[in-house]
Amino acid sequence: MRPVAGPPALHTSLFYAAFFLAVGAHLPFWPLWLADWGLSAGEIGLYTALGTATRVVAGLAIPAVADRLDARRATLVASAIFGAVVVLAHLGIETRPLLIAATIAAGAAIAGIGPIGEALGLAASRAHGFSYARARAVGSAGFLAANLAVGALIPVLDIDFVLLWIVACLVAVALLAPGHPGGRRVQGQSPPDMREIGRLLTRAPFAFFVAAVALLQASHAVFYAYGSVHWRALGLGEGEIGALWAVGVAAEIGFLVTFGTALVARLGPVRSLWLSGIAGLVRWGAMTLDPTGWALVPLQALHAVTFAVAHLGAMAFVAIAVPARYGASAQGALSAVAGGLALALGMALAAALYPTLGGGTYAIGAVFSLLGIAAALLLGRRWNGERLPG
Repeated sequence: MRPVAGPPALHTSLFYAAFFLAVGAHLPFWPLWLADWGLSAGEIGLYTALGTATRVVAGLAIPAVADRLDARRATLVASAIFGAVVVLAHLGIETRPLLIAATIAAGAAIAGIGPIGEALGLAASRAHGFSYARARAVGSAGFLAANLAVGALIPVLDIDFVLLWIVACLVAVALLAPGHPGGRRVQGQSPPDMREIGRLLTRAPFAFFVAAVALLQASHAVFYAYGSVHWRALGLGEGEIGALWAVGVAAEIGFLVTFGTALVARLGPVRSLWLSGIAGLVRWGAMTLDPTGWALVPLQALHAVTFAVAHLGAMAFVAIAVPARYGASAQGALSAVAGGLALALGMALAAALYPTLGGGTYAIGAVFSLLGIAAALLLGRRWNGERLPG
């Protein structure tokens, strides 16, 4: 990957790498750790659902508090240290009530770090003139590296290695947060109070924006929940499945480090969301036909459009429309709805329909993509490129 030049860009990239190295171990391997601890499949589902609910609440509350206090870097440090302590404490937990409490606490800490980190990354790229997309691509590379490295090391070491990996990465986040170049106090503006934050989050353009991004990102829910399971049912081996996941992440990284920023700048936020939705109609519509073999490669490569274009379009909207003092709150609302509520809804629908429809369940993704396009159209009618009042 082409390196991101300059100390502020390097610092931001390293922060993204540390955080996504933690997430890249937590998302795929936390359920395995819970299973080895002794939870049943149903209990793992319950704990996962509780974690999703926690991300919604914490993803809204923690960034809003960070904005209110104008203390984003300090909030990052506190969240990362708290998360590291709680994850490490899992090694000594012997009862289910304590395990539930610790799982919720760890989920809350990680949920708070993500949106504040995005707000700081965006602010740093504006203040220091480097490419946000390339810095964020380092995070995607970290996520992929964690998938591969932790997956390879678990059979050699022990499932508890997952926890130690996450702890080490959160400690790195805590060390990098105090000097984050995007975390300076907002100059010339008072921190927003909670009523001001609430007014911003409920303005029609912002609401349509969040709805559009949430629907487009939640169009991936069927794939996240059942992609690997369905491929195995179609006869693909674990090696082929892993390679196909890698194709999607590699396409995302390649897009981010090459022409992603230029394309989204040319299209603008609204048309970028349209493009993501159109790609989603193609990708998920084709997946309902149960393709196998090489036909899956270009469909996986479309992840660069269905995910990365929508993400960059969302960051472009926040940069243009959201006053700086609301940056973490806006990212928190986006994370809570897109990464929490909408994704959970998509997964619940997938769980209800997959046993009957199999690959046809990908129609949910196509419907979500279509609804995301509609929400983006409504956004375009209510927002003409101006900064929202704040």
